[in-house]
Amino acid sequence: MKTVSVTQMAGMLPSNPKFCEWVSTFASGQSVTTDVAAAFIREVCRIRSRRELATDAHARHRFQTILMRQFNDWRTQQH
Repeated sequence: MKTVSVTQMAGMLPSNPKFCEWVSTFASGQSVTTDVAAAFIREVCRIRSRRELATDAHARHRFQTILMRQFNDWRTQQH
């Protein structure tokens, strides 16, 4: 099984319908596009480009501990 980097994960998440659904909970339940989901990742991680996750340890930490942890918790509650 191939390991996915944080940068790759951040690139794939916006096209995940469940991720967009989760992001919509922060947008008053409005439908979220892949562009909005990508912007959400950049905003939460405080970066201009998701590529910065490869070199910015603070942004990577925010991605893993704030964004992914909360998304995974939400996903678990959906089942």
